[in-house]
Amino acid sequence: MTTSHVAAHSTAWHLDLGEPVMGIHLQDNVLAIGGTEGAIVMADTDGAKRLRMTLGDFLLAMAVSPDGTRLAAGGSDRFAVFDLVDGSVLAERPIRWCGCLAWAAHSRDLAASDGRSVQLFTRDGRLRWTSPPMPSTVAGLAWMRADGRRVAAAAYRGVTILEPGTDRIVEVLDAPGAIAGLAVAPTGRWVVGGSQDATLHGWNMRDRSDFRMSGFPTRVSRLAFESSGRWMACDGGDTLSCWDFSGPGPIGREALLAEGHRGQVTALAWAPTDRKDPLLVSGDDAGEVALWRLRPNSSPGQRIRPMWINRTDDPVGAVAVRGERIVTGHRSGAVRAHSVR
Repeated sequence: MTTSHVAAHSTAWHLDLGEPVMGIHLQDNVLAIGGTEGAIVMADTDGAKRLRMTLGDFLLAMAVSPDGTRLAAGGSDRFAVFDLVDGSVLAERPIRWCGCLAWAAHSRDLAASDGRSVQLFTRDGRLRWTSPPMPSTVAGLAWMRADGRRVAAAAYRGVTILEPGTDRIVEVLDAPGAIAGLAVAPTGRWVVGGSQDATLHGWNMRDRSDFRMSGFPTRVSRLAFESSGRWMACDGGDTLSCWDFSGPGPIGREALLAEGHRGQVTALAWAPTDRKDPLLVSGDDAGEVALWRLRPNSSPGQRIRPMWINRTDDPVGAVAVRGERIVTGHRSGAVRAHSVR
């Protein structure tokens, strides 16, 4: 068990977006911040604003291309793609409900939800393909592998695997209820959905076996794999559960529990890294921001405490991390860069 270091006000810089923050994307030289009312700000990593854009709609989803040159934004009735060099609008179109966006690793294709359908766009926002309707509004999107051939779409009663290039549904992964979030392992071997009924439902894509993990105090809607694919973290009340997907996967294993938040977890993100001790950042509705480190000898069933925690008293809406640089967005509209000491 690690010991927490509590920082009352350990902030390197902050700026004010002017509306509640719902999304943050941080790359080496790209910091994008999105607000619930549609404002999007590009800033330098020292907090200086460079560009300000607007969706003209409530912002439900935001995603920056892996090469850092495009930003896609989706709302209740509008979708847009922006050029991040000058902030110009490359494409804009009406859409029914765009709550999910996912760029392919090569930055050429963008998957976006359009109500019950999935649409595929080029990097400049040209529509290339539309899927058949899903059973309900699409609640999660993720590319299956880095090659960008197949995309997974979560909806009521399961996950549908789509192959836009051949215009076909490859497979339907059945679940008993509504999927509220979606994560795919970097290798494409594991597909996991968080559920409205406070469970996780997952599938092994090698043998098509499935599994369920239960016992969460709330619905599970935030889940993500770290870059090596061993650990997957998910929310659930004031505790983060980290599941070990190495070898045979999580079946029969307990979760590693990350404990230390005072409020319900509202955001989480892994630091992109090749290290064997990945870093995880989370925020909660009490305004706490926590940093966790999983060690090479971390194992299922353990309980860990945060290595660092900052109490802002401002509910957290989004987190992003790069190395040990942490940026958080808050309900007040504040955006904070945290100094980890």
